[in-house]
Amino acid sequence: MESRKSWIQATFYKRECVKFLPASRDHHGCSPVCHVCQNLVRCCCGRLIGEHAELESSSWVPPASANEETWSVAQHTRASPTDAFGSIDFQGSTKRCCRAKFVRLSCDAKLDQLLCLMLREWNMVQPKLVISVHGGTENFPLPPRVGQAFSKGLIRAAETTGAWILTDGFNTGVSMYVGDAVKVYGTHERRKRNIIGVTPWGLIENHNDLIGRDVLRHYQTLGNPLSKRASLNGLHSHFLLVDDGTLGKAGGQLELRRNLERHIHRQRIHPRLAQRVPVVCVVVEGGPPVLSTVLDYVSRSPPAPVIVFEGTGRAADLLALIHKQTAVDRWGSPEDFLLRIQGVFGVARPEASQLFGLLTDCMEHRDAITIFDSESEDHLEADVAILKASLKGTVQYTAQLNVTLAWDRADIAQQHILVYGQHWKVGALEQAMLNALKMDRVSFVKLLIENGVTLKHFLTVSHLEELYNTQQGSSDYFLHHIVEDAKKCRVPVGYKISLIDVGMVIEHLIGGAYRSTYRRKSFRTVYNRINNFACGLCMTESCLNELSYLFIAFIIQERPPVPHDPELEATAELGDSSLFIYSVNDLFVWAVLKRRQQMALFLWHHGEQAMARAVVACRLYRAMSIEAKESDMGDSTAEELKKYSLEFGQLAVDLLDKAFKENERMAMKLLTSEMTDWSDFTCLQMAVASGLRPFLAHSCTQMLLNDLWMGRLNMRKNTWFKIIVSILLPATIQFLEFKSQAEMSHVPQTQEALQFGRDTESPGAAESGSAAQAVRKLPYSCSVSAVSRTLTGTSRRINLTARWLPWARKVYDFYNAPVVKFWFHTMTYLPFLMLYTYTVLVRMEKNPSFPEWFIITYISSTAVEKVREVLLSEPRRFQKKLKLWFSEYWNIHDFVAILLFFTGFALRWQTGVVHTAGRIIYCLDIIFWFVRVLDLLAINQKAGPYLTMITKMMSNMFYIVTIMGIVLVSFGTPRGSILKPYEDPSWDLLKDVVFQPYFMMFGEVYAGEINPCEENPDCPPGSFLNPLLQAVYLFMQYIIMVNLLIAFYNNVYIHMKNISNQLWKYNRYRYIMTYQKKPWLPPPLIFFSHMTLCVSSVWHWHKGASGQEKLFLAPDDRKKLHEFEEKCVAGYFLNGEKQKMQNCLARLKFAPIYPVYLFRAEEMMDTLSEVAEKVQFIQESLQMLDGHLGHLQDMSAQAVDTLNLLSATDNRQQEAVLLGHSQPIASPYQQLSHSWSLRVDGNVTPIWLTVKSLLQLLFSSHTVTGVGFVFLAMERNNLMRLAHTIPFTPVSLLGEEVCIYTLEESDSEWSLSSTSSWCQRGHAAMLQPLAHQETLDGGLRRALRVMCTWAEGDVLKPGCVYVVKSFRPEVVRTWQAEFPSSTSLHLCLREIQQQRAAQKLMQVFNQIKPKKCQWLTIEGNMSGDFMKYNNNTGEEISPCCALEETVLAFSHWTYEYTQKELLVLDLQGVGVDLTDPSVIRADDKSSSEDLVFGPANLGDDAVQSFILKHTCNSCCRRLGLSTSKQRQSFFCFRLKLLGKRSS
Repeated sequence: MESRKSWIQATFYKRECVKFLPASRDHHGCSPVCHVCQNLVRCCCGRLIGEHAELESSSWVPPASANEETWSVAQHTRASPTDAFGSIDFQGSTKRCCRAKFVRLSCDAKLDQLLCLMLREWNMVQPKLVISVHGGTENFPLPPRVGQAFSKGLIRAAETTGAWILTDGFNTGVSMYVGDAVKVYGTHERRKRNIIGVTPWGLIENHNDLIGRDVLRHYQTLGNPLSKRASLNGLHSHFLLVDDGTLGKAGGQLELRRNLERHIHRQRIHPRLAQRVPVVCVVVEGGPPVLSTVLDYVSRSPPAPVIVFEGTGRAADLLALIHKQTAVDRWGSPEDFLLRIQGVFGVARPEASQLFGLLTDCMEHRDAITIFDSESEDHLEADVAILKASLKGTVQYTAQLNVTLAWDRADIAQQHILVYGQHWKVGALEQAMLNALKMDRVSFVKLLIENGVTLKHFLTVSHLEELYNTQQGSSDYFLHHIVEDAKKCRVPVGYKISLIDVGMVIEHLIGGAYRSTYRRKSFRTVYNRINNFACGLCMTESCLNELSYLFIAFIIQERPPVPHDPELEATAELGDSSLFIYSVNDLFVWAVLKRRQQMALFLWHHGEQAMARAVVACRLYRAMSIEAKESDMGDSTAEELKKYSLEFGQLAVDLLDKAFKENERMAMKLLTSEMTDWSDFTCLQMAVASGLRPFLAHSCTQMLLNDLWMGRLNMRKNTWFKIIVSILLPATIQFLEFKSQAEMSHVPQTQEALQFGRDTESPGAAESGSAAQAVRKLPYSCSVSAVSRTLTGTSRRINLTARWLPWARKVYDFYNAPVVKFWFHTMTYLPFLMLYTYTVLVRMEKNPSFPEWFIITYISSTAVEKVREVLLSEPRRFQKKLKLWFSEYWNIHDFVAILLFFTGFALRWQTGVVHTAGRIIYCLDIIFWFVRVLDLLAINQKAGPYLTMITKMMSNMFYIVTIMGIVLVSFGTPRGSILKPYEDPSWDLLKDVVFQPYFMMFGEVYAGEINPCEENPDCPPGSFLNPLLQAVYLFMQYIIMVNLLIAFYNNVYIHMKNISNQLWKYNRYRYIMTYQKKPWLPPPLIFFSHMTLCVSSVWHWHKGASGQEKLFLAPDDRKKLHEFEEKCVAGYFLNGEKQKMQNCLARLKFAPIYPVYLFRAEEMMDTLSEVAEKVQFIQESLQMLDGHLGHLQDMSAQAVDTLNLLSATDNRQQEAVLLGHSQPIASPYQQLSHSWSLRVDGNVTPIWLTVKSLLQLLFSSHTVTGVGFVFLAMERNNLMRLAHTIPFTPVSLLGEEVCIYTLEESDSEWSLSSTSSWCQRGHAAMLQPLAHQETLDGGLRRALRVMCTWAEGDVLKPGCVYVVKSFRPEVVRTWQAEFPSSTSLHLCLREIQQQRAAQKLMQVFNQIKPKKCQWLTIEGNMSGDFMKYNNNTGEEISPCCALEETVLAFSHWTYEYTQKELLVLDLQGVGVDLTDPSVIRADDKSSSEDLVFGPANLGDDAVQSFILKHTCNSCCRRLGLSTSKQRQSFFCFRLKLLGKRSS
């Protein structure tokens, strides 16, 4: 307190006038002691000479000399430490807490120190907006509607954004209305009241009452009506009392207020954002000074926005009037306006002219002024208008979005920023998404997702780790604490949490066999490679984001291990978006671990697997609550986490209930389907791990458990009797009823059971399925006779097995049912207990008897079974297997029982005392085996709840029994020491201390030993104390402790009686899963089952299959299951909305309103329900119509494919006719047979080579090669359906306007006979360069990726990416001699011509293609590993696969097919997609008229180089192409012939 007090005194000062300059200019000259001067003459500071506290005689200035000197604050005042700061308690105010902090400070106070005072000493929150309210200082009437809009809008804008409101702080004028607004619409939370009064010290009524250092001063708000000074408003929260040394003069605070606003404006609006705090001026009424203030705001750089409330009077109305007139360019007469100003302000003509000049100057910045008219029909809410106006100070849309993000006003962003026509830079919205997640802005996350931000593009390693390392106070400390527990080591301060650490935390919290994806070897390998690569190259954050897309491939779905391929990894690291499926799960886990409940609830609703995520969140929150409780993190943290866990648990139960009501079978599949994103757990397993009892006790879960318990047995009554009879008489199994495969479709099964237990009730289906499997195993090259022989053999085998399969299936299903296993094991366990009892009751011989050997065999086989359970448990590490196995009480019980038995078995072979010790251990060990019977009884529905209550009582009695033991020992020790003072040291002393006091609790008081002196006069000394001690002991133990124990048990019984049934249903899962996994043969016959399981495991390992039980779902079934779950989630929220609506109606019914209003409300609700039903009917009809359209398009696509197949079987004459009309190359072409095919590595691979380009010319002399997309009809329909589900992201019409000329073909089939012509007129389009450009330049041309933002007609597709290419300047200069004018145009035309020629040659090649080649496509705008097969000089690569051989053979074929006229080279592309070919013509460089295929054509040199360097491959040989010697001889002959012609 003292340090704070001294800091304020040392930092802030007050001002006092130290030189008297008389304000009166009369010529009354006198001495300083003149009585007239002391009482009448005032100084320029406003004080009398006597009111100057430290005025010296030398400072007196006579009036005559004062005419030459002007009073100023800097020269005539002196600064001294402030003497007024503390708190004000306003008297006579409302019932609210009316205390405010204040400080008296100089008008030239340092702004950084002032801001430090407000933030640190006064604990004010950093402002996100400054609302400076200006207006009339005197009282003025405000229309009710305008006043209500102003008050409500101001307070709502301030409270929702965390703004500071600055006023002059007086209880008059506009400041009074601000105070009234706080009173009516403000909240009671004091921290949200940031109403700051910047008040001149000299104008405050009774300001002397505030003098005091760090004091609480009582202040009366009622002022003197005759005084020129005003009192402070009692509803402000803070006051800056600006002292400029004057008294009774206004304006001294304006400069400090202006500088303070500018200083706050330079502060960052949020630590995570770079934007500054906006400042907005609000004008209400006001006199002439307000116009100067408005001009000061709008003339700043950048201009500060101003909002004027029209209808409040005077200056505000004048600003609104002139603003409206300038908006429509309708200036009235200046004379009329001057008269209006004179009438409003009551000023003379010169002053009115000056004010009119101020108004016209303000209108030069009219864009910064907003007029709010509450009388307008289309006006916004006042708070929205204020916030929208404040955004005018921020020009960029990204900055505006960040400002609204800091305010947490998603409605402002949705209505005024994320609107149609805005252009967003690449990654701008993703950065906003990152900021929204860091700042926990749920509404903004939802808004950004609705406006096109996809999580699969946003989520990267760096983003996710940045979110986990976001500082958020206590949650960060708690997360670091859990990381320390998971890693079992201390982490330093500022430790950066990695995804590996997050995986350890998840495994630590969920426990059991759960294995996080972040901890898998595949993910760790890629994660370390990404980090090492990023560190080695010193990558930027953006590059690391692109590289880290690879991690989703392992987070989202586990792929089988593949060989190390750097190319594939590089491709994945660049962002293979096809690997994304459920990326929202990672953000959901982040929200849970960071304890952001509202964000977690939103992410739970967004995406698939809602039930799975609900139970996972329940488990994580529950484990975190236990961690907080055990680590003494505070009861509030533990209770909060427990509340969150219960909330998600209730969501899971409600969703299960909704799904169960919709479809019971599908709801059960939701429980048993494996969650690939959650370590292949099921919802049921995760609910058990979470301890979610209501989920396990639900009817759906219990029905599923019944089906699991009964297996395929279909029986409801006398189950135990039928099973026991069937076990004793196996022949009766044939008379039992079993469920079909369809009835068991929701139950997890092994692959064996699924195949062996196929439903044979429909032999036709089984036969067709077996035949289909047999046909699938045939090679593709088999003949029809082989297929028929296979079908015949399959039908014979089906006939042979049809007789024995039903019987074998029933036996298999019977013995694999858990209920049968239970009764089988129980029936063998009872004889085991009887033989064990017989063994311990009779004399133990030296050698074991038959009953003992049976016991030994039984327990040994049981021990082997326990070892098998440990080894086959789900965790991979042996330590976790043991930890998971020992987490069950009965496993610990069995371990102790088995260990004791083998200890006794080892000792019983000895003689003497050791043999006796072994027998005693046998006798004690039988206790454990008898107690084991309780576990068999626990599965019964009636006995199970009682055993659950007993278990609960035993676990809760520890502390009471401990207290009773302390009381017992505290009595037994003095009793034994007094009654037997001469005992020798022995262990019997302990028995004497405990034995008798223990039985005294049950009524045995040992009356003869109460007073031993009565019968024995020689009793030990102090024996008289024994009766007193025993009386106290019995009172404490028998009366208090025993009755307390009984009352406690009664309370536990009552509590457990209510939930025992639920607890039994919860524990029932463990019983059923125990027998689900047990072999069907009981001990000691279980050895045979173990051998069978070993053989089966080897078989499964050899076949690569899994022997675990799982729910086998086809992809379509899984998709239907997800759709069903989404439908249930939507229905759940719809029911919630309906329930809220019904509650509102119920409250309305009991509300004191007129019945007519209630009737109208019900009528409106009925109308809305009818409209909703009609809308739903229309949507269903549209969906049905869409399905029919999709079906028709599928049929049309199949018809087109059939016609193409039929046209492909044309004879050679048709092909000859087609080839005979080929143009423009007039040469006799070699005819190739369709029967020729290309065989690559013995496999028939069809190849289709096409060149797809847009063949368009831009007016700016650029060629545009677009990405050609070809969709089937079904795909187009699917895209149309997808378009209805994807939110529309508007794209602004930005970029460069171009004119595109299209090359049109006369034949749509692109045959060689078709002719081309340019369109008559160009089409306009807008092209915007992409922000991220890759290197696409070639040797001749430069390339640039652009996106079409708008196009006329269908010349380009808006939203598609294209490549714009332009010739290099040096290339243009080279060819400028050949084409003196329009060189670029001529080169572009010839470039397009060679593209067209290559396409036509490709069409012919596809018609006579080898049938054993691969299908390829040559397109532009490709991404990936670029491969160049040959260049335009004839050099080529050495082929190493069928693809490369085929591409190189295409170049050879073009040369042969065109009779050595043309040669297509420069084949390059990504994988199977090729682009940018070069067409070589031998005599194409002789003159400009003969130049057909552009500057890339190297003519004879390229042809000769190709002939010399090309090596024919297998594809060339199968096509019958000429060899290298033949080509060389022909080329030499051609050169000679051309030489003769030229000569």
